[in-house]
Amino acid sequence: MVSLDTGRVLFEHNAGKYLVPASNTKLFTAAMALQELGPELRIRTSLYAAAKPGADGVVPGDLILFGRGDPTLMRPWHGGPYRADPLEALARQLREQGVRVIQGDLVGDDSYFSGPPYAPGWEWDDLEHAYGAEATALTIHHNVVDLWVYPAATAGRPCWVFAQPGHGLFSFANGTTTRASGPGKAVRAGRPPGEATFRLTGGLALGAPPVRFTVPVRDAALLSARLLGRALARQGIQVLGQVRSMHDQDRSAPLDPDALVELGHLESPQLRDILRDMMKDSDNLDAQLVLLQAGARRPAGPGDTARRGLAAMNAWMAKAGLDPEGAVLDEGAGGSRKNLVKPEAIVRLLAAMDRQPEAADFRATLPVAGVDGTLRHRLGGTAAQGNLRAKTGTLRNTHALSGFVASAGGERMAFALMLNSGRDEPGMASPRSALDAIAELLARFPKDFQAF
Repeated sequence: MVSLDTGRVLFEHNAGKYLVPASNTKLFTAAMALQELGPELRIRTSLYAAAKPGADGVVPGDLILFGRGDPTLMRPWHGGPYRADPLEALARQLREQGVRVIQGDLVGDDSYFSGPPYAPGWEWDDLEHAYGAEATALTIHHNVVDLWVYPAATAGRPCWVFAQPGHGLFSFANGTTTRASGPGKAVRAGRPPGEATFRLTGGLALGAPPVRFTVPVRDAALLSARLLGRALARQGIQVLGQVRSMHDQDRSAPLDPDALVELGHLESPQLRDILRDMMKDSDNLDAQLVLLQAGARRPAGPGDTARRGLAAMNAWMAKAGLDPEGAVLDEGAGGSRKNLVKPEAIVRLLAAMDRQPEAADFRATLPVAGVDGTLRHRLGGTAAQGNLRAKTGTLRNTHALSGFVASAGGERMAFALMLNSGRDEPGMASPRSALDAIAELLARFPKDFQAF
């Protein structure tokens, strides 16, 4: 705990010890992105073709939907208007140019990022949950779909499963059964490692309310292209070829936009708004996409986009006067159990960002105690409410809370609270409540910290 007013260390314990930071990792990702990419950055998604449409409305060759890592396509957006159907907007852009036929294939291309579509260091069972959705340059609906399971009209029949978005474009194995009545095995959804198909088991009773599962998709580029194909059809535009995806490993050379014609495009909200959404909700996909964005914009070098993003992170830390050895990171979100960070490195990061031109944007990303984000239901009714701004972090047996708070005496502080191997024990305070108690104490403390 450090005073931002005097620079004095108010309290420390194991400050130089490496600990697993969980989502406190996002503090480094957000700070680096604001300074290296800039708060006003917008991410462009393009529609490319080999040539402009002819007078007959025919686009020669393929139509390529090329993504550059915008995490907001077809996603509810907290920082501005919700672009409910951006693919429909792209289809309208084509129709307004007189396009009526795509002579070749419709291609969803996510080759802007190289390497695996999942964050290094994540565990296999993370990848079947929404929080472990793949990070791809062409991301749609946060790379998840909602599976709604309804009982059939007749007992003994399989339950009815509806996917949103993209019903009919997403594969799953329906092993459910509608029961006449009474309790039975609950509906479950899972995907064995290495498989693309989700398996649904269990069942619902007649007349039971529906059950929803939010599950990650494989090959979001293909789903994006298929959804765009539907939007094109609604606008009266015919695709004569196939609908397919293109990935980095499929290309012998990177796509060259200068050799193509851009027929349409979308732009994301500003990066400051993306980061606010990312930090408030502790969104893993957003965080990894931001790290990949930094890697893709770095000069070509060894390693895939994720490794270049980590190299960009280390270079930024050195430039910002931070010790790169203070944070040994494997990815940008905090899901990796291999990430290691010293608490003193977090406090130095917070203190450094407090002095930067991007300070206001950085603070605005942090959840506010008792008000919003992951602190909405924590520290309400205390001296920390509306005062403390901090990033939470949670993995199994790992808890963290780091950010800014002002004491009752008016002293501004940066703090990092990290607890590893913390688990709920009968008769003892939970790790989260213990961290909250310390945070509340800081907010109530008078000006003189000699009591520490």
